[in-house]
Amino acid sequence: MKQIRFIENKKILWVDRDRAVFARGYILYSSPLSNSGWKRIGVITDGINSFLSHFSLTRRFTRAEITRYYSLGDGTELCIARKGIFRRDKGEKRFKKTFNVLRGSRPMNICEGIDGTLYFGEYFANMEKLPVHIYKSADSGRSWEVVYTFPKGSINHIHGIFFDPYTQWLWLATGDRENECVIGYTKDGFKTLNEVFRGGQEYRTCVLFFYRDFIVFGTDSQYIKNTIKRFDRASQTVEDLQPVQGPIIKGTQIGDFAMVSTDVEPSDVNKDNKAYIWFSKNGVHWETLYSAEKDWLNPTLFQFGVFDLPQYESGYSGNKFFATGKALKGCGGDTIVFEDICTNN
Repeated sequence: MKQIRFIENKKILWVDRDRAVFARGYILYSSPLSNSGWKRIGVITDGINSFLSHFSLTRRFTRAEITRYYSLGDGTELCIARKGIFRRDKGEKRFKKTFNVLRGSRPMNICEGIDGTLYFGEYFANMEKLPVHIYKSADSGRSWEVVYTFPKGSINHIHGIFFDPYTQWLWLATGDRENECVIGYTKDGFKTLNEVFRGGQEYRTCVLFFYRDFIVFGTDSQYIKNTIKRFDRASQTVEDLQPVQGPIIKGTQIGDFAMVSTDVEPSDVNKDNKAYIWFSKNGVHWETLYSAEKDWLNPTLFQFGVFDLPQYESGYSGNKFFATGKALKGCGGDTIVFEDICTNN
């Protein structure tokens, strides 16, 4: 049975063995998983964006929010927020900007390779079909440099870079239009790139989940009915697993357990006014966990309805799983805690 409770006005970002990290605007808090005590652990200071992040409507309108938080093995902490990547060393109170995002508002994620090198890809509208860069940092986010560039006209932007624990390769996903949607990998830190799939909306994705014999992804498209799919590592054959109600942009994986959220992005083929959380214990069989309707505010100006999902530290074995409602009735800005969802196959 799924036990559900709410944490008001805080967004979940990170979960490890002992604690969960939340944000309220540009302020970070942690809470032990064993109780509900709260501790302020840091803040991003970034001029007008810090001010705009304090208020729900201005935060949604300007996207002045923390979208990702990472705790690295050397004690470094990183955040992705509007127009920047922010970093602090262990013991510091404030996060300092180490990368100024000039194109778009922020990258979709940061990925850590097996050797500790960090990577992210550019995510911006790119109507001119300009070259798109992948950046790396070999010093825990202190400095960044271009490591790979997609040539002009080849892709629109990068949806994410992901570490494969079974091969130790780095995979990426790109979008958005016909022949711009790539799923591929690098074995050598982007000295070379192997494109496994390149095509249209059937390969457009923002999340990849890794299993020993296959890889799972969910499509992210306003043009087709969206589906959770898998492809076999050996044969690279693709199989549909589960139709879903809307585009999949958010996802998280803990061992064999995985969760995704559909986006409320109405189109001619995606007409559902709810965001749904789907989960799977083995990557193959999926079922719905929770849903909520889009709120009344304009989705283009004040964001599509979706559930933000946190990252979990490798090896997390707890029984609490989290999601934060965004632009949704009844849970907008609040974190939902799900307990007693068995993660065994």
